[in-house]
Formats: sequence, C-alpha cells, structure tokens
Amino acid sequence: MTKKNHWLAWTVSVLIIIIIGGGVFAWQYGQTHFAPGTIINGQSVSRLTVNQAEKKLANSSSTVSNRVYLNNKLLVDGQDQQLDKVTKAQIKSELTKHHGLFTSKAAVDVSNSKTTLTYRNTSLKDQVTKAVAAYNKSATVAQPTSYYLKNGAIKKQASKTGTQVDAAKVLAKYKTQVNKLQDIKISTNYVKATKAATSSAEKSKQALQQGLSKTLVYHVGGKDYKLSGSKYLVNSTPGSTPSIDLSALKAELTTINNSDSTQGKVISVKLLNSNKTVSTNTSTASNYGWSLNVNAEAAMLAKKFIDSSVKTNATVDMKNYSGQNISYNRSTAIGSTRVEINLTTLHEYIYVDGKQKADIPVMSGTLSGNHETPTGLFHILYKQSPSTLTGNNDNGSKYSSKVSYWEPLTEDGVGMHDSPWQPAKVYGNPSYRDTYHSHGCLNNPPSKMKLVWDNTSTTEPVIIYR
Repeated sequence: MTKKNHWLAWTVSVLIIIIIGGGVFAWQYGQTHFAPGTIINGQSVSRLTVNQAEKKLANSSSTVSNRVYLNNKLLVDGQDQQLDKVTKAQIKSELTKHHGLFTSKAAVDVSNSKTTLTYRNTSLKDQVTKAVAAYNKSATVAQPTSYYLKNGAIKKQASKTGTQVDAAKVLAKYKTQVNKLQDIKISTNYVKATKAATSSAEKSKQALQQGLSKTLVYHVGGKDYKLSGSKYLVNSTPGSTPSIDLSALKAELTTINNSDSTQGKVISVKLLNSNKTVSTNTSTASNYGWSLNVNAEAAMLAKKFIDSSVKTNATVDMKNYSGQNISYNRSTAIGSTRVEINLTTLHEYIYVDGKQKADIPVMSGTLSGNHETPTGLFHILYKQSPSTLTGNNDNGSKYSSKVSYWEPLTEDGVGMHDSPWQPAKVYGNPSYRDTYHSHGCLNNPPSKMKLVWDNTSTTEPVIIYR
C-alpha cells in the first residue's frame, strides 16, 4: 500500500466512524427528547428531556387563561381554569409517544385536565358563538361594486371590504386550538360581498340603463305623448333602486290634463242637424268627459319606467281618471257619432259617423221645475232591454213603468226610452208639454225606440239643448 492509499483509507474510516457516531447520537437524542410541537398543559416541551420538561412544568403556572382573540382583538375573556400538575411518570409516558428529531404527525397536545377541556368545548364555545354573532351584527357588511345615477349619468362606486366574518369558519378554527390550553388566537379573512348582493347591484345598473333609455307612449284623449325616462329619473344612491321625480311627472300630466281633458269644460259643438254652434257642457248636470287623476297616473307611470318587463316605446293607456265610463280615446271631445236633442222643437237626431240615421219626434220633461229635462253634454251610461222604470209622482205615489228599451244619461234617472203610455199626438209637439211632460226623460215613440237602440252605444255623447 502506497502512502497515498494509506491516507485515503484512514480518511474514509474516520468518516465512517463520525457518521455512525452521529447516527447513534441522533438516535439516542431522539429517544430522550420530545419531538417538536409537543405541548403538555399548555407548555411547549419541544426538544426537552423528561427532567427538563418536569422542571419547566413545575415552574410554570397551573392556571390556564381562556382568552379568545379574533384577528388580534379580544373577543371573549373566559374564566381561568386550574390544572393538575403532571407527574414525572406521566411525562415519561408521553415521551415514549412523542419523541424524535422531527415533528410527528401523530404528535398531540397533552392535557391533564378534563375539566378545562369540558369548559372550553361547552361554556366557552357558547360564549364565542354569541360573541361572533354580536360582532357581526355591528360589523360593516361588504359592498359589491355598485352603480348610481348622478346628473343624468350612471356612475360606478368601487366595492368596499366589510368587517364581518364567517362564523362557521371562526368556530372551526376555535376547535383546532382547544386542546392547546393556551390563549386561542383566531385569524380569518373578512366575508366578501355575496353573489346575491353582486347580482342585485348588476340588476340595479341594468335598471338604470333601461330607465334612462326608456320611452313610454302615453295614450290619452286620442293622442300619443312620448315620455322619456331620462327626463324623470332622479339622482340615486349606490345600489339603490332607481326612482322617479314624481313632481316633474305630475307637472307634465297636469299640462296634458289642462290641454286635453273634457270634463267640466265649455265645449263649442257644431250641430249636425242645423250647422248651428252651441256652447255646451256648462250645465252642472253635464257628465260628459274625462279628467286625469294626476297623482294616481304619475304613480302608475313611475312604476312602468322602473319595471324592466315594460319595454321602451310601450304604449300605456290612461288608467286613472274621473268621469263615468267615458271613452277617452277620441281625438276631439265630440265625434260625429252622437245624439242631438232639441228641447225647443222636441226632436231627437241620431248620427253614426256623421250620417243621420233617425229624426225622431219626442216628448221631454218640463223646461223648469222638478221635472225639468237638463241641458248639457251627456253620455249614454249603459243600455238595458227590457227595463222597469221606478220613481215618485208629484202626489207622493210611486210609479213603476215597464219599457222595452232604456238608455240612461244621468245617475238620477234621466234617459231615453220608449213610452207606450203617451198619446201619439204629443211627440214632437211642444204645446202638449205642460200636460204630457215626462219626469225628465226623453220619451220616444215605441215604434221608433228600436231604431235608437240599434244606432247608439254606451259612452256615446248626447247633446241636449234649446
């Protein structure tokens, strides 16, 4: 063996001895020292021998505090618990289970007090549960990205992180630290905005977009008015439902009402039977026409601007108005389909689309007094065939008259009907009015009333004049 080979053999031998010695030392160390992560009575005994662990436990406090922290802030300060001292025999027993150089997956926290663990798993857990609930109640809720309207433009507000926590996750983390018999410190992320909240915010954005671009075609009085949502949508707060400026909408409807409504307004009508112009609808008895209920109409239209199911350019008919079943769908207050009744001559004229269908002599009520036939502009309230007319005579007795056709014009009983009790000579003859007048109705000859019935309809205007 050369000198060089001798040194090589010697070096290898030394290395082998060192490795074997180190391994023996490591094995012996591992057998006599607790593995990292081992805890006894809340005290770490990692890498300590039995004697060292016994000394540390003997010098440590036997009192276990039960403070629970949530994200570094005290959540619950529970009652302190007293622990029994751990004997040397118990420490040796635990060493046989939890020794070694590396943290053992089987390593567990060792406690010598069942009372403390029971407290932590029951009473303290209940306190933590209630405390988390109370915390979340006062914590801020995470807000998703939201949208709002400002000066006619849709603005975006960035999402906001809240301070609420997931209670289930907090309790799960609490459970993992119960056996350590140390202060429980729970760290958790704050709850993010829910999918429902995010979806709601997106719907709010869509509602704003739709509301701004929506146009409603408001149909009233035979006319169409285009109402634009951009004119009535008002500034909103982030995430809120769009709202309508009702005062502006009411102002617009008031303008329409003043311009187009017919109820209670003086209307100049050119009579078809004579081309004479009369002013009518001035009598307090007149009931023809319509007038918007502006407040109710504004509320109805506001909902349609917000309602996503109502699409742009949708036609919306007038819904809320005063008037007795009036047909508001006329381009002029009085059309060419009408009834004209001249009380001076006692003649009744029936027109359909401007064509005269009948010129009928009639008998009316008086021109004044209790049985006066009112003048003005009326409409046919309804039609009934046959019918029985009832009321009181001048002497207080009651009457009940059967007729074949009945078309009332007023709520107090004035209307057009056949009158089989009247002599034929009275119809169209004013000289007989004082003697043969009605209680206010327009008496038609029985042979002519069917013609009236066939050529008139409900809501049709009736002009009574002198």
